[in-house]
Amino acid sequence: MSERPGPGSPGVQLRKAREGLGLSIEEVADRLRLNEALVLAMEEDRFGLLGAPVFARGHLRNYAALVGASEQRVLEAFDVGDLPEPTLLPAGDRRPAARSRGPRIAVFAALAAALAATAWWLTRG
Repeated sequence: MSERPGPGSPGVQLRKAREGLGLSIEEVADRLRLNEALVLAMEEDRFGLLGAPVFARGHLRNYAALVGASEQRVLEAFDVGDLPEPTLLPAGDRRPAARSRGPRIAVFAALAAALAATAWWLTRG
């Protein structure tokens, strides 16, 4: 957690403004085009998940504008204290898609046919 507990923290300001509008975390995430975990991280003052401070400030500014909170107050509260090192969200289940072997087999077959034709042409005569 952060060293920013209390009613003036950026996360508390954003959460109160969001709740005042009757918006859910999911709705805010959809409107900001962010992962729900990042919206929740902002509300919990876990800014390391937002990346470098410049990105965190941008996300906070956009969130404040969306919910009608004072961008200046949110950013001033953000600037108080030490920022944690950026961390990564778990990727979840993002396995790479299985590659098709079709193109490789077709290239191999064409190469084999070309070699066979060359061998036949060299030995025929």
